[in-house]
Amino acid sequence: MKKILTINLLLASLCSGLAPCSQAAPADNDRYQLEKVVMLIRHGVRPQTNTASLDKATGLLWPEWNVPDGFLTGHGYAGMLAQAAWLLKTWRAAGLPLNETAGCPAAGNVWVWTAPSQRTKATGTALLDGMFPGCGIPIHFTAHKADPLFDTVAMGIATPDKDKVYQQIEERLGSAARAEKTYRKAVADLRQAVCAETTNSCRFLDNPWKINISEHGKVKSGGPLSEGANIGETIRLQYSENLPLSEVAFGHARNARQVSDLMALHAAKYDLISDTLENASHGGSLLMRQIIRAFTPRQGSNTSLRSDNDPLQSPLVIFAAHDTNIAQIQTMLGFNWQLPLYPRNDIPPGGALIIGRYLDTQTGQRFIRLTFTARTLDQWRQLSPLNAQDPLPVAEFRHSGCRETAVGELCPLNVFTQLAKAHLVNDGKDLPVFQ
Repeated sequence: MKKILTINLLLASLCSGLAPCSQAAPADNDRYQLEKVVMLIRHGVRPQTNTASLDKATGLLWPEWNVPDGFLTGHGYAGMLAQAAWLLKTWRAAGLPLNETAGCPAAGNVWVWTAPSQRTKATGTALLDGMFPGCGIPIHFTAHKADPLFDTVAMGIATPDKDKVYQQIEERLGSAARAEKTYRKAVADLRQAVCAETTNSCRFLDNPWKINISEHGKVKSGGPLSEGANIGETIRLQYSENLPLSEVAFGHARNARQVSDLMALHAAKYDLISDTLENASHGGSLLMRQIIRAFTPRQGSNTSLRSDNDPLQSPLVIFAAHDTNIAQIQTMLGFNWQLPLYPRNDIPPGGALIIGRYLDTQTGQRFIRLTFTARTLDQWRQLSPLNAQDPLPVAEFRHSGCRETAVGELCPLNVFTQLAKAHLVNDGKDLPVFQ
């Protein structure tokens, strides 16, 4: 794969949203005005999506939640509401033009499209309730069970090259023997934490490491990886939901570090499978095209008002979806991060890719700032207030063609657009969206 950029990661745990990461004179801060935000965000905290499957795999009865499997919880809703209010505060301070009256934006200046599941739709509502309470702004979503924008591979719209997928995964995974050795401790830790003391429990942990790829390029992982990844995610969600510590991994994850350690197979699944470019480019190109449309200004347009014919021209555009969607876009952009006490490139509940478009008021040039932000495990568990003393951790994208400014690392619009287009494929290119 041709490398068109060099990326370095800055973790700025004392930065917030799109607020500046460094101190500068007021005149320098005033030079760059935030005129547009496009955000791709994961839903808030939910329970496991299939309790019966976890019970069967481990031989233990997993704790019950107060909502059905896969639904956004009240705790998850509250966390997203507060996170949204915090983000909007930083965007307002940076100059985002929403033409607000009594806290409500002008009609058409905010547009939210969500995936069709309950947890993503409820997250979209929480975001709007947190940002603009009482304003009656609707969320938008497809009337169908699946959305091509977020389910491109599952719907058979995308056609990744099976051989390329296998080759890229094999390069990361290596032999089954090497994988078994690499993740031996992760398997042992998970076995100790969540497996019943019977001969038939957690048989999946003893199965050989393997990858199965369908003729359409859909990947299924065998051995410890698939169920182990689900279990690691579930443990994270239990801790984030503030379940009693006696219930989090059955009492074996009593702090954020122990939770992160038990997520090792979850991290491996993303590193070995989801973050491979052939998978990501076919699964994410349709969504990436809409993101590019959203941050690209119309010629001669008033950037503070959207076109009635194109909601993507709204000053604030939000896509509420799943971690897989963020992983695809992240991989296409080549963006890597490490938030505190999470595995590398982890996408927690409420994790968000934020694309801010800035105007240089001195030169008229436009720039893009790309960040990833999410609550820490303890911020989720405690629902601690977000403020200057305890902000959202932020990882910032850096590139050789960009430069550090008073508002963070800014990439010229044409440089970032080239980056965003670099790995587009034609799957679903002419497919109608937002229907």
